[in-house]
Amino acid sequence: MTAMSKDDKPRALVLGSGTSTGVPLIGCHCHVCTSDDPRDSRLRSGVYVRWRGFAIQLDVSADFRQQALRYGIERIDALLITHPHADHVLGLDEIRRFNTIQQSRIPAYARDFTLAGISRTFGYIYSPQPDQEGMYRPHMDFVEIKDAPMQIGPFAVSSITLPHGPVRSTAFKLTCEGRSFVYAPDCSVVEPQFSDFMCDADCVMLDGLRERRHQSHLTMADATGALCTCKVKRGILTHIGHDVKHVDIAKQLPPNIEPAYDGMEFEW
Repeated sequence: MTAMSKDDKPRALVLGSGTSTGVPLIGCHCHVCTSDDPRDSRLRSGVYVRWRGFAIQLDVSADFRQQALRYGIERIDALLITHPHADHVLGLDEIRRFNTIQQSRIPAYARDFTLAGISRTFGYIYSPQPDQEGMYRPHMDFVEIKDAPMQIGPFAVSSITLPHGPVRSTAFKLTCEGRSFVYAPDCSVVEPQFSDFMCDADCVMLDGLRERRHQSHLTMADATGALCTCKVKRGILTHIGHDVKHVDIAKQLPPNIEPAYDGMEFEW
């Protein structure tokens, strides 16, 4: 299967909608982890966006190889990485296969704190030594994103940093032909600047971990409230834990907001 063969409008494919542990959790036998609804099986977060033949991968989770095989992903023209936590970057080594397929280096765009984390975890990718030149490793160009928007392929890309508990994460906004998609899978507080960033977006995918409080993530109620306040046209909750079944989350949400699930495709 070739991922998202239709290319007349920008399309997004949810590769993973789960939190850092994934769902089901190892050794857990709760009603969500044992659910027979495939929407309750949640790999780690990531989204694949494509338009006019140009493909952007948003985060590369530890499940990325499995996701790429499952959804037939065979091309990546650029990466956008929100932050350097394991569940968002441990798939970086898989990029070497795309180097081989495409016979090219692949750029990765991120904020300075994300690049610093990647350099510590993936030194052999970020700053290889001469004796590593013969290794089968990813060939990537790391590009620091700052406050100014950038043109990446056919997309205008802007970003803003977000509180993620004691550290920071990034929200990305992809805009094309006057329509915008915001991706913010890890956020603990919706600050005024982020509200402005989301305001009137056509689609926002936002952290909605669970109903109970967490120091590093929004609750579903907080995320829903922020999306409604910002009057986004379509809201999608992601980075979901194992506390609530998909069908039960959907029942609680307003008509223009829904929970993500692995394999979900949408246009904006």
